[in-house]
Amino acid sequence: MPAMSQRRVFISTVLAAAACIGLLGSTAAVRAAEKLRVGVSIPAAIAFVPLQVGIDTGIFAKHGLEIERADLGGAARAHQALAAGSLDLVVAGGPDLSLVAKGKHALAVGVITTGPRQTTVIVRHDNPMKEHGELKGKRVGISTAGGLSDWVVRQLSRKLGFGSQGIISVALGQDSAQVAALRTAQIDATVMDFASGLRLEELSAGRIFLKVRDYVPVMITQAIYAHNDLPAKRPQAVRSFLAGWYESVAFMRANKAATLPIAARRMDVSPEAASRIYDELIDNYSTDGRFEPEGLKVLVDSLVEMGTLASPDVRAFTTEAYLPAR
Repeated sequence: MPAMSQRRVFISTVLAAAACIGLLGSTAAVRAAEKLRVGVSIPAAIAFVPLQVGIDTGIFAKHGLEIERADLGGAARAHQALAAGSLDLVVAGGPDLSLVAKGKHALAVGVITTGPRQTTVIVRHDNPMKEHGELKGKRVGISTAGGLSDWVVRQLSRKLGFGSQGIISVALGQDSAQVAALRTAQIDATVMDFASGLRLEELSAGRIFLKVRDYVPVMITQAIYAHNDLPAKRPQAVRSFLAGWYESVAFMRANKAATLPIAARRMDVSPEAASRIYDELIDNYSTDGRFEPEGLKVLVDSLVEMGTLASPDVRAFTTEAYLPAR
C-alpha cells in the first residue's frame, strides 16, 4: 500500500478511536448524573422558583444531578413523603423544623429565604375589612397544621394582641382548596404568598390584605430538608444539590429577563406580575444558605412559644456542613 494511503488509514483509525472514546465519555457522563427526588411543599410559591430555574437552565445537570420534581400540597404531605423515603429532599417552610423535631426523619441543610417578605394574608376582593385588627375571630385558611402558614396565623394573632388562638386556623391543603373556600366564604382570609395574591388580584377574586413582613421582618422562612439517609449515604449529592441551588439563586439575581418566563410559568402569573414579584422579593433569597443566628432565633423562639417545638436547641436538626464554601 502506498505510504500516503497508509497514512490516511492510520489517521482514520485514530479519529474513529477518538470518536469512540468521546462517545463512551459522553455516555459515562450521562450515566454519572445522579437522580434526586425533590418535593416542593407549595408548588407556586416564589421561594421555590430556584429549583425550576436550576432545572431549566441546566445548572443542576452541570453539577451532575438529574432532578425529579414532585409537587405536593403543604408541609404535612411533604414531610410524610420525605419520612417514608419517597423523596430525598423537600423545599418547604422554616417552621417545618417542628415537624422534623417530632419525626426525626430529616435535617435542615440550607436556608432559602431570610424573611417572610413573600408571605401575605389574602381576602376576597369584596371583603370590607380595612384594619388588620378586624382579623380577630376570623377563619383563616392554611395549608397544614404546624407548617409555615399555621405559624403565620398564630404569630399574627399574638402580634395583634389576640393571643395565639385569637385568629382561627383552618387547614385546607393546596392553594386551589384555599381559593375555593375563600370564594365560597367558608373562610374569611387565607395565607398565601405574594405571587398568589397578585394572581387573585388580576382575576378580581381576591386582594392582598396584609404583608407578614410588617410584623415579622426577619426569620428563616423557608429551608431545604434532606432525608437522614441522604447525607449519611450520599453526602456528595447533598453538596451538589446545594451548590446548584445557590448557583440558581445567583443566576436569578443576575438575569432578570431569563428568570421571568420561568417564574411566571411556575407561579401561574402574568409576565407583568412576575416582574413585580421579582423586584419585590429577589433579595429575600439567602445567597449562601447559612442559618444566621437572628433569623434562626426568631423562628425557634416562636415555635417554642407556640408549643410546637419542645426545646430551642435545634442543633440536632440543622447543619451547614454541606453548604458551598464562602
